[in-house]
Amino acid sequence: MITKERTTTNGALGETRPTRDNDRRRFLKLAGAALLAGSALPKSADASIHQVGGDIRDGTSNTFTGGVVFNSELGLVLNVYLALDADGTGVGTLSDPVHSTVNSHLAVQRTSGQGNHFHCEGVVLASNGGTPVGQPFVVDGVVHENFTALALQMNDATFLGKGFLVSAPMFAIPGLGR
Repeated sequence: MITKERTTTNGALGETRPTRDNDRRRFLKLAGAALLAGSALPKSADASIHQVGGDIRDGTSNTFTGGVVFNSELGLVLNVYLALDADGTGVGTLSDPVHSTVNSHLAVQRTSGQGNHFHCEGVVLASNGGTPVGQPFVVDGVVHENFTALALQMNDATFLGKGFLVSAPMFAIPGLGR
């Protein structure tokens, strides 16, 4: 919808020009309409996530892990996210909204696990400049009830933190039994 607004600043009536309604209000209207349209679909998706381990029944999902890790010496807090296929390979991201030069795309080359531990190895595919392409990384995790303790090793630095692990019942990290 287009409304008219005054083009003078002293309060006098002057010429008016057409302007867009508040973009935020327009966005919220469209988002509400999209939600309403989505709820009208005849069949819902068969997927759910439970506290740990997940229960994703669409038959195409595998394992996802991620979290927030911190290195006090470098003063960096990083978001880590990995999506793994059934063969233990996959892709991921490293990001920091404050220090965007460390933002990177990752390639997971192999994954293993035993008990409640898992181990992912790979290399950096692309980076904003803070990490060389081809730089190896390791993500180790230990699943404890609702959370996963994470350790990221890269560039001779270790980042520790907490995160999550969600896996489809059909997939198991070799040796992890999930």
